[in-house]
Amino acid sequence: FDDGPSDLTPKVLDLLDEYDAKATFFVVYKEDKEYTEYLSEIVSRGHTLALHSYSHDYQKIYASIDAFLSDFQKVYDWVYEETGVRPALFRFPGGSNNGKKSITDEIITEMERRGFVYYDWNVSSGDGSNLTTSENILENIGTNVGNYDFPVVLMHDGPGKHPTLNALPQVLKSLQKKGYSFRALDETMDPVQYPRTSRSKE
Repeated sequence: FDDGPSDLTPKVLDLLDEYDAKATFFVVYKEDKEYTEYLSEIVSRGHTLALHSYSHDYQKIYASIDAFLSDFQKVYDWVYEETGVRPALFRFPGGSNNGKKSITDEIITEMERRGFVYYDWNVSSGDGSNLTTSENILENIGTNVGNYDFPVVLMHDGPGKHPTLNALPQVLKSLQKKGYSFRALDETMDPVQYPRTSRSKE
């Protein structure tokens, strides 16, 4: 789940508990005390707390490597100060193929040097668009999860993502019936990342 915490996050957490599902929350800074308290709730319920960005402002974040690192440090410090957790995982706003390739490859090199792991996704619910309906979300996920041995599904728990919340029980129920289980991501797994042609991974 990207872009939280928000007022939807506790409801998402309750649904995940109901289906014995674990998830990863790539969070964005919120200047809201109640939302900030949800960070600890994510951890206490056994999910992975990961980083998305401080500002989620593409123009600022991808202006330079230093700009990205500065933004990242702010969201890292915020999460650590609020929870005591030192997140190891992050997700690029827009994914690692966000159109800023010349910058992104250099950022990846530096972030990996610092010990961080980034995750993209291979199944999109489509809920990044405000036009996406709950029916669209169910169809997008149901159609595509079978294409991968290790599906990583992108969903959002940011403000206004009610179609996602409404679709989530059916997503969890239908995938469980197909034999799927739901695990939180961690740094020991082989991460799902978009291919990079400008340099080889070591």
